[in-house]
Amino acid sequence: MLKKLIVGGFLFSLFSLPLFTQQATAQDVPAQNRAERRGRTMQDVDPATRAQRMTDRMTKQLSLDEATSKKVYDLVLARAEKMDAIQKNSDDRKTKMQAMKAGTEAFQADLKKVLTAEQFAKFESMRDQMGRRRGGLNREKADDNGSK
Repeated sequence: MLKKLIVGGFLFSLFSLPLFTQQATAQDVPAQNRAERRGRTMQDVDPATRAQRMTDRMTKQLSLDEATSKKVYDLVLARAEKMDAIQKNSDDRKTKMQAMKAGTEAFQADLKKVLTAEQFAKFESMRDQMGRRRGGLNREKADDNGSK
């Protein structure tokens, strides 16, 4: 019986050793690939960083000039801060979702004033593509489901 325990302990330590060394090396490498970033949510990143990332993406894809880019950044930052406040302050899921939807609609209305009609249409197309890539419904399907 004692021999079995010793052999079992030895085998366990032998097979678990590579697992411990793998974890140590994975922690030393910065989390840059998607698999490692999956555990983080956007709420883990501060609003200014999120706003800058979105503005950079929009500036590049919508070919925004410097002045428009600054206005978009201000709008995106205000939205990010508002969404964080809603997430932190609302306990009721339904209330939170309604407040977030109202914030999104207000953001889109303000954004529509800043962007040209062509840029705004391209922005909506980008947003729909992002929703599909993340496995969500596109806006048309969401509207159909919401009206039933």
